[in-house]
Amino acid sequence: MRKIFAGLIAAVSLWNNAAFGGDITENKTMKIKLSFEQKEVIVQMAENAAVEQFLPMLPAEFEFIDFAGEEKISEFSRPVSLAGVPRGMIAAKGKMFIYAPWGNFGFFYKDHGKTMDNNLIELGEIDSGLEHLAETKGGFSARIEILQEE
Repeated sequence: MRKIFAGLIAAVSLWNNAAFGGDITENKTMKIKLSFEQKEVIVQMAENAAVEQFLPMLPAEFEFIDFAGEEKISEFSRPVSLAGVPRGMIAAKGKMFIYAPWGNFGFFYKDHGKTMDNNLIELGEIDSGLEHLAETKGGFSARIEILQEE
């Protein structure tokens, strides 16, 4: 009887994976697009619980401000839990991040440091369009949407 039950569970699991595109934990490439002022920035997303909470917020509009002449920052549309999310990254240009003490997110368009900062949580890395963030003075409104899932 146990063998039959185990077989049924295995069959349901295989059917579930086939019907729904595989295991939800399988490695997928997720990218987002930030669009503003007829410019685009493409970001390869990291794989962590913070990203999993951010993606369902999209598509959405965000207001960005320039901060410290090195980063563009914005607020999430709702809080993101940082429980269990790996902390620590180097504040390098091209990185998308959460600043844990404030609970906001942003993009470094210039290098900000060379040491690990445990207040930062990596959300992703810019594939293309970094120059658009660097050349845009001040703040801007941007639409962020999921670009592709491979």
